[in-house]
Amino acid sequence: MDDEDLVSVEVTHEPPDDLLKALDEGEPETAHWAGLTATRLRHGEASKELRSLAAVDEAEVKLLEHQVDAAHRALFDMNGKALLADEVGLGKTIEVGMILKEMHFRDTDDSVLVLTPAQLAKQWQAEMGEKFGLEFVCNYDDEFEGFDAHDHVIASIDTAKSDRHRATVLARDWDVLVLDEAHYVKNEDTDRYELIERISYDYAFFLTATPIQNDLTDLYNIVTLLRPGLFGSREVFHRYFIDGDQETLVNRNELQERLEQVMIRNRREETDIDFTERHVDTRTFEPSRAERELYEAVSEYVKGAYGRDQGQKLVLMLLQKEVVSSPAALRKTIEKRLYEQGELTHKAELESILEAIDAIETVTKRERLLDIVEEARERVEMGRVIVFTQFRATQDRIIERLAREGYETHAFHGGHSSREKEEIVAAFEERGGVLVSTDAMNEGRNLQFCNIMVNYDLPWNPMKVEQRIGRIHRIGQKRAVYVFNMALEDTVEEHVLDRLYHKIDLFQQSVGELSSILTRLEDSGTSFEDEIFERLVSAGSEVDLENDFDAMAVDLREQRDLARKVEEFNSGVFRGFDLGADDE
Repeated sequence: MDDEDLVSVEVTHEPPDDLLKALDEGEPETAHWAGLTATRLRHGEASKELRSLAAVDEAEVKLLEHQVDAAHRALFDMNGKALLADEVGLGKTIEVGMILKEMHFRDTDDSVLVLTPAQLAKQWQAEMGEKFGLEFVCNYDDEFEGFDAHDHVIASIDTAKSDRHRATVLARDWDVLVLDEAHYVKNEDTDRYELIERISYDYAFFLTATPIQNDLTDLYNIVTLLRPGLFGSREVFHRYFIDGDQETLVNRNELQERLEQVMIRNRREETDIDFTERHVDTRTFEPSRAERELYEAVSEYVKGAYGRDQGQKLVLMLLQKEVVSSPAALRKTIEKRLYEQGELTHKAELESILEAIDAIETVTKRERLLDIVEEARERVEMGRVIVFTQFRATQDRIIERLAREGYETHAFHGGHSSREKEEIVAAFEERGGVLVSTDAMNEGRNLQFCNIMVNYDLPWNPMKVEQRIGRIHRIGQKRAVYVFNMALEDTVEEHVLDRLYHKIDLFQQSVGELSSILTRLEDSGTSFEDEIFERLVSAGSEVDLENDFDAMAVDLREQRDLARKVEEFNSGVFRGFDLGADDE
């Protein structure tokens, strides 16, 4: 940034007396802000201070020292081009929010483009607005009219690179480019990489917790987009920093020195954040005879239908998930197949499944859920519990059952508007009770005021499970977190929990480790859910199924070990970084 953009009031290199006094005598919140400001002043220069620091609403976000320091370094030490590579959970989005807030104060943000994975676009929009008062239009908003019609845009990178919008994106000279999950552009042969390479911008901030996923080429490609020439050509980079088999890093000190010019990486153990404990309680229940017969009927149908037509995989997978969620969710899909798709060869099988649904008088999991929420009502402030389900029909039935027992209930799903979602969360915080949510809650909601959640039904993708838990187990949670998993005995749900998730210590792993495991699996061409489904439909017996899941657990442990080796390699590359700490 130019100095004329950074004209500030005169400051000294020592914190003012009133700030020091606030640290010693002030209220906790006053002391917190005073501490951040004092540290910035101690390191600052007259034209290089964060003017916007005091303007951040303390009620919306409590900035941490490493976040403020990262924002300052990215803006001033790295001239507005930085790779923010903090470990998962340390608040990289907050760091970017602070950066953009500061640029707004300095009038250097006339045009800002934030590119994210599709599922994170609305989350970014909400966080920038709610926490920093920065208004963006999102490409999923009704009022979005194109990349040339708005000056502050948040969009999925795939929308930006599409034939419809690509030319417009590239025609503009953007003041600021933000790229979330920057490892998505690690491959220089992709349209995503080419788009970022060709975008015109003055300042850029890339975010990723995993700058190296497979080898150092990932890092080279990402850094070269930000700082072309920093590492020289790809051939020179490989010859100078990596030995022949790419397993040993050479000239490490010089690599670190160059990375320090562009990358900021904070690690959990190097911050003052004290994450609370996580306790996981898996409860399995014996299904009623009617529920057992329904499960077996659906499983038999799914196996047969998949054997006849593998193109039905998605809907058959859905049926297998719905049958352990609720009869209501299953009924909806079965009836759709019967009545919306015309004549079906297997109409009799589907009608038989509907009869099995009608035979169920009591839904075991729904009744056992009452035990958990009653424990919470007796022991937890305002009895707050979050219950997650994948299906709206299941959500409706849970709400009805809880309401009959006199519980305060709140429903949260993707059909609500942004304002309605805010009102629902506010009511849950103010009045307590039970919030029953679909996975729409994964979109950036922070619910640290609650510390109990229930997985009523279980996503087969472990990252989705961690995203659910992440709503409450995150920075700002002050209590131990309790996670309850519910499953019916001898169903795919129990197999996934017992033979996969628990055997690979899913619930105690970091999000970064999970991401690495899943990325390696999906790079082989198979998704986690596909793998589960294939084993489910091809097993010849219950024993075969158990053995198949055991074998999958072994494969996943191997992937986890590989992921840890990559992390060890990363640590070798990143070790010794100046993380902005005060060395006095």
